[in-house]
Amino acid sequence: MMTSLGLVSGAWAQTTVSSGHVDIFGVGYIAPDTLELLIHDEAGFGELEPADTILQVNAGGYVLRPPGAAFDFLGASGTSLWILPQSATEAANRGVIFAGFGTEEIDPIAWGAGGTPITITLLSVVSAPAGGNFFLWQDDEFGNPTQFMNSTNLATYNTVSQNAGLHDHHNWGFTAEGIYEIQFEATGTPEGGSALTSGVQTYTFNVVPEPSTYALLGLGAGALALMRWRSRNHLS
Repeated sequence: MMTSLGLVSGAWAQTTVSSGHVDIFGVGYIAPDTLELLIHDEAGFGELEPADTILQVNAGGYVLRPPGAAFDFLGASGTSLWILPQSATEAANRGVIFAGFGTEEIDPIAWGAGGTPITITLLSVVSAPAGGNFFLWQDDEFGNPTQFMNSTNLATYNTVSQNAGLHDHHNWGFTAEGIYEIQFEATGTPEGGSALTSGVQTYTFNVVPEPSTYALLGLGAGALALMRWRSRNHLS
C-alpha cells in the first residue's frame, strides 16, 4: 500500500509505503564509481529516495518479545515489539512490509569476482520515541537469532553484508510506537576499483500503535463525543 504526501518532523515526505515486498536496502552500482542506496518498492513506486519516503510499520507488526535468553538483546521477555518479519507469509498475514536487502541490481560480472561484499552500516539513530530501539536480525531454520544491527550496542552490531547479485530478508524490530529517523550507509569496492560509498542516507520509519491503543483512542474519542452531546442537550 502506498500513499502520497505526509508530514513528518516538520518536513514534507512524498511517499508512504506500508505493505508489500519492499527492498528497504536496495543497492545499485553505476560503473565505475557510483554506489546507490535506495528503497525499491517491488509492486508500487519502484525506486524511491530514502529522504523522500516514510516506511510505515503497521499495527499488525505488534508482537510480544519472544521468550528465551537468545532474544534478550530485544529487551525483557514479554515486552512490546513491532516487527517486519523475514517470512513473506508472516508479513502478508500481518499486513506489513516484507522487507528485503537487495544487491541483485549489481551485476556480479561488472562488480567483479574480486570485489568486496556490499555492506550496509547503521551509523546513528538520529531520533526515536521514548524507549525506542532498533534491531535487525535473522532467524535460522530452528528459530535461533543472529544479530546484525542493534542500536543499543552499535559498537558490536552495526553492519549487514552480502555479495553482488543477491537478495535476502531479515527481521526488523522496533521497541516503541512513533517516528524513527535512522542513518545508514552502503559501502563496497568493485574489483580493481576504489572504495565506494552511497553517502549517508536518512530513513524514516513510522511505527503505528498496537491495536489495543487504537481501541483506547476510539473509546476516548467516543467518550468525548458523548460528553459534548450531553453538554449540548443540557444547554438546550
